[in-house]
Amino acid sequence: MNVDMNSNSLLICNMDVFTTEELENHMQSTVQLYQSVKDIRESKNGYEFVFPNDSDIITGLAEFISNERLCCPFLDFTLMVSPNNEPISLLLSGPEGTKEFLQAELHEAFV
Repeated sequence: MNVDMNSNSLLICNMDVFTTEELENHMQSTVQLYQSVKDIRESKNGYEFVFPNDSDIITGLAEFISNERLCCPFLDFTLMVSPNNEPISLLLSGPEGTKEFLQAELHEAFV
């Protein structure tokens, strides 16, 4: 999928890196993961997604990052896990147009 958010920025998400089964699993686990978002904070070049501090969430986020970096190499990932059961956050950022891309691709988190 090529997503051209404006004339200055081309964001390319290549889903062809996955087999059909891998893609289905990735899409399903991404939807489940982002349904657990507690808060979304806008950043300069993306969004910070806040999740409950849970081992399954950490595992899911690691899997998400591992897969997403293959199909969307323009994304930067910053995973923050704090002690004392504080919420976990994942900052997704990138070039101009990343915010719009994330809103479209992760719409279930923004609902």
